[in-house]
Parts: sequence; structure tokens; C-alpha cells
Amino acid sequence: MRGIALIAVVLLAGCAATGPAPMPSPPPAADACKLEVDRLNAQLAAEIAERQKVTRAAHLREETLRRQLEAMKSIERGILEREDRMRTETR
Repeated sequence: MRGIALIAVVLLAGCAATGPAPMPSPPPAADACKLEVDRLNAQLAAEIAERQKVTRAAHLREETLRRQLEAMKSIERGILEREDRMRTETR
């Protein structure tokens, strides 16, 4: 993320460094910066979407593992209860 921020600063600084056009019509420089900003916005949006996708997948995996752990604990409790009953019955 820092890399993207650094790229954005460098690119925007480059747009600002070009200054106004020699003619009184600054729209070409403004258009160049706008296009660059739009490109950076699209890139950031894509990276954010990818990170959100990875985060959702990680949460889903975590929840799946949590359910599996609870199921294994339940099985273990059942086994221990059964062993305890068998010990008390044989006495």
C-alpha cells in the first residue's frame, strides 16, 4: 500500500511540476493529471477489492476451522463421558 501511495505522490508531483501550459489554456495539463488520478483510483479500487476478497476468504476459513474444532471437542467429550460411564459401571 505504501508503494502505491508513493507512486501516486510521484505521479501527482509530476503533474504539478509540469505547470501551466505556455498558452492560456491549462486543460491539457489538467486532463493529463485527471487521467493519471483516474488510473490510480481504478488501481486502488482493484487492490482494495482483492484485499477484501482475501479477507472474506480468511474469515470463512477461520469460521470453518472453528466449527470443526467445536465438533472435535464434542466428540472428545462424548468419548470421555462414555469412558467415565464404563468405569463407574464396572465398579
